[in-house]
Amino acid sequence: METETRPALPVNSAPRGERIAKIGTILSAILASSCCWLPLVLLAVGISGAGIASTLAEYRWIFMIVTFGFLGMAFYFTYRPRRAAVGATAQAADCCSPQADCCAPQSSVAAAAAGSATGTAPPPRVNMMTVNKVMLWVVTFLAIAFLFFPKYLTSMFMPGDEFTADMTLTEFKVKGMWCDGCATPVAKAIREAPGVLAVKIDYPTELAMVGTAPDQLVPREEILNALKAIGFSGEFEEP
Repeated sequence: METETRPALPVNSAPRGERIAKIGTILSAILASSCCWLPLVLLAVGISGAGIASTLAEYRWIFMIVTFGFLGMAFYFTYRPRRAAVGATAQAADCCSPQADCCAPQSSVAAAAAGSATGTAPPPRVNMMTVNKVMLWVVTFLAIAFLFFPKYLTSMFMPGDEFTADMTLTEFKVKGMWCDGCATPVAKAIREAPGVLAVKIDYPTELAMVGTAPDQLVPREEILNALKAIGFSGEFEEP
């Protein structure tokens, strides 16, 4: 009596759900930080993306929730027990029943015989399960890096200016900042105004400190125009 032969299931290959979860994790993390890196990209080509970035900033927390949701799915798909592996185990147990004499597959016997003849063991095969787990942790690292992009963007790319005792210090309000990463383009724009020697931006309070020479007035008009050019606005207190 002929028996139907079914194709073997790939035990170690990554299922479609796992791949989708990993890709979704990266894409949602990139979107969650787009409110910070997008203005820098647009400014590099001479376009002010403040309006787009501010809209994305409103949905940043949603993208963060989606990121962790996809990441949780990726961990589940990667570390859950494989049904194919369970099926393969049952098939092996079936094969080793008293009615069937196939506990030692011919390929394994041939490989062992070849190894004994040459005195070397057969090369180990790459375990795709291990590769999938490594890729999952790489995706996790990249997702965290993108989510915390505003924090290290400010610390890495915004130089710390030194204020000296002989400088004239002026403090004013900067409006339109939506995350820590905004401090970098704001400080750069203010620093390019004539006469500005030092700049310090404090995002939580939306305050900017500007240092100028003691015998020079603060270039208020130039600073306001520079902020307007990149999609922000400033407000000086009346003397």
